[in-house]
Amino acid sequence: MCRDSAETIKAIVIDWLLTSQSGDIIIGNEVMYGTKRKMVDLLAIINNKIIAIEIKSSSDNLNRLSEQIQEYNKVFDKVIIVSSSSHKDGIKSIINNGVGQYVIDNSITKISSPLINTKQDKLEMLYSISSTYLKKQYPQYKTLNSDEIRLLLSKKKKTEVHQLLLSFYQQRLSERFHYFMNERGKYTLIDDIPTLSSLTRIELF
Repeated sequence: MCRDSAETIKAIVIDWLLTSQSGDIIIGNEVMYGTKRKMVDLLAIINNKIIAIEIKSSSDNLNRLSEQIQEYNKVFDKVIIVSSSSHKDGIKSIINNGVGQYVIDNSITKISSPLINTKQDKLEMLYSISSTYLKKQYPQYKTLNSDEIRLLLSKKKKTEVHQLLLSFYQQRLSERFHYFMNERGKYTLIDDIPTLSSLTRIELF
């Protein structure tokens, strides 16, 4: 098993999150977000902050990293890049000061800490939430189509939209995460990771 593969790095990151973070935590794998229906490698909800975690193994290239960070910043509270040591300098030259950078060698080493992102786009956040969920929260809008309800809700304060997104991800991911924690042994194995994937990732319209 290659210690530098993306899935192996994911397993290491999950264990690191579970042991290094205090307070409430939920972790999801390959979670869909935004208008472009992209996927974030890992999503962590820690103390009500939604954190995007991008994994870069030694076999990955960095061509799309700048674009990925821009997309993450439209939705998430913090962005973290975790990579093999071979990408350390390349990533450092691409990211801005607000993005967290960590490198995996024999352990996880912090290069820079993530800062709270203030660039979220309300519509991008709302398109990360299924319309079914939105209509349950706002039954008075149940006759609207998915685009109409999101456009209407985008007029609300960003704090309210963020709370909607947080509640949606908590509901969507918590059951799978609790099952994962019950089934996981002392350490996370690659075969454990799919358990963290949402069963209904495509139900966003």
